[in-house]
Amino acid sequence: MFFFDLGYTSYQVYSMESTVKITIKKIQGILISNILLVGLTACSSEPAPWTRPDESPWSEKHAEAEASVEDVTFVEEPLMVVEMEPMMIEEPVAVVAAVAVPEPEPVPLSPEEQIMSMDSGYAVQIFASSNMASMDKFVANNGLEDMLAVKTDRDGSVMYVLVSPHPDRASANVVAAELEQKTGTKPWVRSVLGLQKVVYQ
Repeated sequence: MFFFDLGYTSYQVYSMESTVKITIKKIQGILISNILLVGLTACSSEPAPWTRPDESPWSEKHAEAEASVEDVTFVEEPLMVVEMEPMMIEEPVAVVAAVAVPEPEPVPLSPEEQIMSMDSGYAVQIFASSNMASMDKFVANNGLEDMLAVKTDRDGSVMYVLVSPHPDRASANVVAAELEQKTGTKPWVRSVLGLQKVVYQ
């Protein structure tokens, strides 16, 4: 019985020693951790970034960026208002090319008008007919296209006379002689003023 009690006592003592050893090891571990933490904290004048609950390693950069934005001063330059003078736009002018317009040829005077335009002179009359067809035939047969077939009024009847006007009697007599040889008919030299009296009006 004595030995049993000693054994139990020894067992209790051994158990207590083991518990004390474990407790000491835990205390040693906590002390070493605190010593290391105190040493790391002592190496820096400021607390470690991760020990600051409300700050982060990038907060300082963010603050600098915000400060630089606040320091920027926006200067509004005055707007220059330039008044534009009204521009005069000239309307295009149509350019018409100069076209040479030929002058109208003078309308030839009729035989009656030619006789009436003369102030004086003489006319060599070689043929007379009331029919214009026979007049044209005589002219064509004798080649007298340069003479005038003048329409006259003789007592209310139309009469065509074939004449050659000249400025004077001498020239008229020369032509009369030539016509007589050419046609075989004796011409009549008459004054232009007398012929004008019977020209058909």
